[in-house]
Amino acid sequence: MSDSNPPTNAPVPPPPPVHPPPKPPDRGLGWFFAISGSIVLLLTVGCIVAVTGGDLIGEYGGVALLCGSPTLALGGVFLWLGSRRLKR
Repeated sequence: MSDSNPPTNAPVPPPPPVHPPPKPPDRGLGWFFAISGSIVLLLTVGCIVAVTGGDLIGEYGGVALLCGSPTLALGGVFLWLGSRRLKR
């Protein structure tokens, strides 16, 4: 019996490389910003209410808002950063 196709000694090509799956995004920093921003906002609003005695329009309302506005802004920025990082 004669074989019409002679055997070939061609090398077998190597299999394609297997790349690892992409790493899921790390959400730890987003949670940190969101939780710390919420805490700062709650504490600032609580402090403003405590200083004014619950009367935000009264005598010390403007002063309390003026003094609390930097921490209100900081808490808002932290909350915004956290929500942006968690959306990704």
